[in-house]
Amino acid sequence: MCKKISMFILTLLFMTGINGGIDSSCINCIGKIEGGGRGCQMDGGSLSCGLYQIKHNYWIDCNTGSAWKTCVAAYFCARRCIRRYMDRYGYLCARALGKNVSSLTCEDYGRLHNGGPYGCSKNATLPYVDTMREKCHFCTHFFG
Repeated sequence: MCKKISMFILTLLFMTGINGGIDSSCINCIGKIEGGGRGCQMDGGSLSCGLYQIKHNYWIDCNTGSAWKTCVAAYFCARRCIRRYMDRYGYLCARALGKNVSSLTCEDYGRLHNGGPYGCSKNATLPYVDTMREKCHFCTHFFG
């Protein structure tokens, strides 16, 4: 019984992001860059929707259990989606950058949000980092 309870608690900590991961200030920064709208627009050949301009495949990977366009237009659901996505793929970013997941910065999470699971190894995500630094003065202490 204790083993089941321990596993439940560990799962809960992982799912809620209490174990670290992207924080609210960084998600706010991403929202500031993405425009905060509730609609959709074409971006790189596919639709990006909602407050954080989340693509359909990103939403599938974050597994929120709600409809794509409904979730990404809703503040709490969209933020939960981002947290789950970062929890799911943070290890790939950390591996690409040669660091521990616990050492990922807001800049790293921005690259992951912008470039997908392998975004931290793509030079194409570096301009997103520049935009983060320019627009998100409140989170500059997160940058490595």
